[in-house]
Amino acid sequence: MNTDELLQELSRKITTGEIRKEEIMRRIGISPDVRQEHEYNSVPEKAHLSLTKILYMLGASIAILGIIFFVAQIWNDLGSWGRILVTLGLGFLIAGSGSSFLVSKPESHLGQVFHGIAGFLIPGGALVALSELGTPTDSLWPVTITIGIVFLFYLLLTVSHKNEVLTFFALLNGTAFLYLLVESIMEGPFYQHDDIYAYLTMVVGLSYLLFAYAFRGGWNRNLVSVLNFFGTAGFLGAAFSRVLESDLWELLFFLLAIGGMVLAVYIKSRGMLVVSTFFLIGHFIYITNEYFADSIGWPISLVVLGFVIIGLGYTSIAINKKYIGGSADVV
Repeated sequence: MNTDELLQELSRKITTGEIRKEEIMRRIGISPDVRQEHEYNSVPEKAHLSLTKILYMLGASIAILGIIFFVAQIWNDLGSWGRILVTLGLGFLIAGSGSSFLVSKPESHLGQVFHGIAGFLIPGGALVALSELGTPTDSLWPVTITIGIVFLFYLLLTVSHKNEVLTFFALLNGTAFLYLLVESIMEGPFYQHDDIYAYLTMVVGLSYLLFAYAFRGGWNRNLVSVLNFFGTAGFLGAAFSRVLESDLWELLFFLLAIGGMVLAVYIKSRGMLVVSTFFLIGHFIYITNEYFADSIGWPISLVVLGFVIIGLGYTSIAINKKYIGGSADVV
């Protein structure tokens, strides 16, 4: 392996997160002063990189909208195979281009952009193919199996490329597959099984939190804050739906919401702190309305509730400044 190949391989591993820059600096003996000077001089480059990512995201969003509007205009003029090609076929083509860029130009982030576009086209295209091929609609199993195949596709891509965009779509399709699988197994409409879906959502939310903890410091570190936010929202949201059904959950939810705030301090997650605080405020509003509005009257209840919300807001801000601060969702 010559020097250019070695440097290209090293650059790829740094980009994917397999090797950290700090480790390389430590191995070659760069002093802290030199490292700080390098970081100071690289601030404009980082700002440029952030601007580049913003432009990539904006361009990808516009491209997705353009594809949607274009396909909508010619949809009625296309046959079944044409509709499959402009959705699923185009999605696979863009995904293939993304994989090529991830291998050949990992530092450009073009691979992530292309896979971001394909991530919306492939699941939708798979469902279009299912419809155009005349799959029976009296069962949810064909849709479940199709989304399961899409999930496996993105799981294999994630293992192959080790990229957080692919991990995001693997988690998204995996979550959809899990809900579809439960709905396919259960008999009757979904609203008759709200308790099962509530507990399932709690499990999914908890899984997101575990994934976020496992991703800290790795190549999926950019997903940590997102998973902490949605994991907490899913878990506490589903738990709050149980409050209306059981007196035990009314007490238990206080512990869960406060536990979320404590855990937010431990893992330094601002998103988890905000979500836990809002759910705790919501629970106080529910308890006040349920038990104290008739006894002490609504005006007094509102006064008490207002001070409680102020206190919780102040506590949340104080916790954020003292224990989390600028190190939120440290990876």
